[in-house]
Amino acid sequence: VPVQTDDEKSGGGWARLQQRVFGKRAYGERQILRGLEGTFLPGRLTGILGPSGSGKTTLLNLLAGQISTGHTGGDMWVNGRPTTGAGLRRLAGYVNQEDVILSTQTVQEAIDMSLTLRPPPTHPASSAAADDDDAGGLPLPASAARPSSAAGRAETRARRDRALAQFGLEKCRDTMVGDAGAKGVSGGEKKRTAIAMEWVSEARVLFLDEPTSGLDAHSALVATRQLRQVAQTGRTVVAVLHQPSSEMFALLDDVLVLLDGRIVYLGPRDQLVGYLERLGRPCGMYVNPADHLFNAVLFAGEAADGTQAQRHGDELVAAWEASPEAAELRRRVAAPELAPVGRAQFRRTAPGGRQLRYLLAREARNALRNPLVLSIRLAQACFFGLLIGLVFLNTQDRPVAVQRQNFSGSLFFTSVTQCLIAILAVANVFTAERLVFQRERRAGYYGLPAYFAAKNLVELPIVMCVPVVYSCISYWLLGLQRDAGRFFIYVATAVALNLCGFACGMLLAAAFASLAAILSLLPVMFLPFLLFGGLLVNTGNSTVWLRWIQWLSPIKYAYTALMKNQFAGYRVDGQDVGDAYLEQVDLGSFSVAANIAMVLAIALLAWVLAFVALARLASEGSKLRERAAKQEELLLGPPDQRFVRGQAFLGGEKQPALQTEPPRAEPPRIEPPRAEPPRIEPLGAEPPRIEPPRID
Repeated sequence: VPVQTDDEKSGGGWARLQQRVFGKRAYGERQILRGLEGTFLPGRLTGILGPSGSGKTTLLNLLAGQISTGHTGGDMWVNGRPTTGAGLRRLAGYVNQEDVILSTQTVQEAIDMSLTLRPPPTHPASSAAADDDDAGGLPLPASAARPSSAAGRAETRARRDRALAQFGLEKCRDTMVGDAGAKGVSGGEKKRTAIAMEWVSEARVLFLDEPTSGLDAHSALVATRQLRQVAQTGRTVVAVLHQPSSEMFALLDDVLVLLDGRIVYLGPRDQLVGYLERLGRPCGMYVNPADHLFNAVLFAGEAADGTQAQRHGDELVAAWEASPEAAELRRRVAAPELAPVGRAQFRRTAPGGRQLRYLLAREARNALRNPLVLSIRLAQACFFGLLIGLVFLNTQDRPVAVQRQNFSGSLFFTSVTQCLIAILAVANVFTAERLVFQRERRAGYYGLPAYFAAKNLVELPIVMCVPVVYSCISYWLLGLQRDAGRFFIYVATAVALNLCGFACGMLLAAAFASLAAILSLLPVMFLPFLLFGGLLVNTGNSTVWLRWIQWLSPIKYAYTALMKNQFAGYRVDGQDVGDAYLEQVDLGSFSVAANIAMVLAIALLAWVLAFVALARLASEGSKLRERAAKQEELLLGPPDQRFVRGQAFLGGEKQPALQTEPPRAEPPRIEPPRAEPPRIEPLGAEPPRIEPPRID
């Protein structure tokens, strides 16, 4: 069923408002995929080919449940059970085109994370397994005991070692993945690591978006060979490939060719050359069929105005739809394998407690492997502590008027720097990890509460140490009242400010994707708080309709606490000058403890908003998981009645998979259709197959 679109759609009232006020163009909808119909078979590596913009990635993301926007029509089935892309996520793994792995993780740790947080399905009792096998169910992957037991940990290590050997990662197992700023493994090793992380979860279906892009010819060939080996274990492997070499092309079992969102060919790779020859586009003996497909078939009719190209594309699609191969494919779609899907084959996530323990250890390793970040933050504390202390050195020995001015200025500087530095520090670090969180959360590694708790529990000790260092340096150099109780209040206020800055930084990093956007917004948010912080404007006599800003400013509360801590009962030469000065500056009636509590309350509010912002980031994945949970019961239920009736009409026999012939010495050709349906010879212990037939 084609997608219903309206290219003239204005986009609604908001789009019209953007167009009028901001000069933005209102875009309508665009149809990307058009009436696709076919199957992907287990035990086979299927390559999706086509020019840029043909809908390859859109189709893959739609099948893998990675798309939650737009409008689609048609049906999707797994072994005759109705499902959607969100439901197929319960069975399928997905590898992005751009590999996003935490840079401080080693290759071995990345694979261990997948095994720990997304453990493979546990193997049922032997009798239950035998019953499922007798019923023709999907192969149940064997798994060890629970990871908490010694046997489970040994099996986990064995699985990890098998993955390292399977994907040729033994030599780099202890090398950090790295990123653009820190050198790590090579691009090919990083890509194979991402594939291995999905492989160890034993997903029965594996989708990969351009797994060879950005790799050299040898690395791309190695990655394709490994995908072929994964498919030979009985899994369904579907990969978008960008201009494969002849060696890579020869490793494919099936080929899906797309042009303008429509199917040009879907079938065995070794029959593609014969099909093209029947179209009048023969491939030379020493020509890469993939190159021939692009250069002499898909773009053969391209013209400057695009009219001839469109007509040529329509001819290719019409030729495919009229071919016997397409007719056989439609028969296969109408009579799929109806083997039941077992609950043990669904992917699962570790319990919340295990998630939290693992993430705590990972965040701690991440902090320890970034010593420069911690060193810079401690160096900042020392620098600003010495700077403010030396500028206002021994203020207590100055005249009263100078003391008032110097103490007020130094305490205001403390309030501003302790909050601002904490905001910038966490925003800079968390912005870099934001994409990692999005990808891992979407892939089902962990839940938001476990990640948020682990991130805060690891960062909070660092956040609290920095103001202590600053306070120990600055307090005594400034010449503030030499009283232990007042010193600890000074430290507590600095710690509260850092906690508030940390929470505000997390909020900004969760709400905005780029550090540039945060740095642009920060002055707009921070300067009003600074203006109403208590020093620059007498807040008790400021403009009435703007005075409310002071109640939202953590700087104002912290500055008030520090001022009252210093000037309450402050005497110079036996004269009480502190209380009179506090009454003059009119900082409010809140006590020191109440002001510190208000700073912490603002920090708590910012933490809650940061959690909500992160939940918004993960909301798309959460919606998909909710849909997947609803689809799970459909996958576990009986097949669609249309297929049951169809097989009953055919005498109750299961229709065979799409026939593939063994390689022959002569060039492959397409055989004319036969009266009887094609069949597959049994392959002994070959596992049953997952088939999501028609995707429209």
